[in-house]
Amino acid sequence: MMQIWKKACFSGLFLCLSGCADISSALNTVEVTPHMLDDHTVAISGSGSGTDSMSSVQQAVFRSAATTAKSSGYQYFLVLNEQKTQVPGPSSSYGSKKSRHTYQLMQPREELTARFYRTGEVDPNQPGVFNADTVLAESTK
Repeated sequence: MMQIWKKACFSGLFLCLSGCADISSALNTVEVTPHMLDDHTVAISGSGSGTDSMSSVQQAVFRSAATTAKSSGYQYFLVLNEQKTQVPGPSSSYGSKKSRHTYQLMQPREELTARFYRTGEVDPNQPGVFNADTVLAESTK
């Protein structure tokens, strides 16, 4: 009987852990909006909800820069300006009437301006220059 309980607990733990990746991707609610300033320059705004991390917002913004570069016929992008902020999100409270706790979620945001380059137009080893293919390949891992 004890062996059956051990197997059931192990199976339940395995199913729970294997579902964590699905849950975290379901909780990822990052919204990204690219806006072309001219043929070679893009401004990208990214924002997340209180359940998103600053790194998930940054990854989504960089993926958007890489995708926009590739779809516009460019191989590289140079980050000209990047600004990260956190703004107050919704408040929530929990606990009993006597000991009520309130917390406020912070919403991560990032603004990025990037300039696009074709192969041969920029030194790919220059600081701040990203290869769009590399950024997209990293985001799928």
